Amino acid sequence: MRRFLFALLSAAALCFSGCEEFREAMEEGAVNSDDPNSENYRPRFVAGVFTIVEYPRASDLERELPMPNGRTIWINTNQNFSSKNLREVKVIPRPGNPDVCDLQFRLDRAGKIQWQMLAGNNRETPVILVVDSRYAGKFIPELPGETGRNDDWVTLRVGIDHYTARGMAKFAKKNYVYYNPDTASWFSIFKESADK
Repeated sequence: MRRFLFALLSAAALCFSGCEEFREAMEEGAVNSDDPNSENYRPRFVAGVFTIVEYPRASDLERELPMPNGRTIWINTNQNFSSKNLREVKVIPRPGNPDVCDLQFRLDRAGKIQWQMLAGNNRETPVILVVDSRYAGKFIPELPGETGRNDDWVTLRVGIDHYTARGMAKFAKKNYVYYNPDTASWFSIFKESADK
């Protein structure tokens, strides 16, 4: 009987622990859809790039963001770049340091323009990568094509953990479809109402 109670308590503790993957698996089966065109799709691993506020004035456009080391950093809440313009993400393991990854972003046309402005305004100033409203890392943005690749790709030497990097790579295309729905679907509402 004691073994059964111990096993039951252990299972309950595992279920209610902060295990992110377990929580996501439970949420996916409940309501969420994997189809980005569905009403039930919920974007995950949503990226945003923000500028750092050196001298916060606690205005409405500034927010304090907790960092993993227990400190906080102030950011301007106006996004300089977001998942809306992010077509694809590639994970680049750092040589000699398997605990962290860098990223490559494939940008759409509007994203390239935003990124050029971001990189031009922050040539020597780091910016903050935020994923799902949490601090992910700090990096200095490079111009598209600066690393010799196609102009659609930019490299982020951000040094983030594998879990976040893989999640961003997995959901980037779906999030892009979600944030940029096919314009033909806009008229399906009218067709459905006309059919009734």
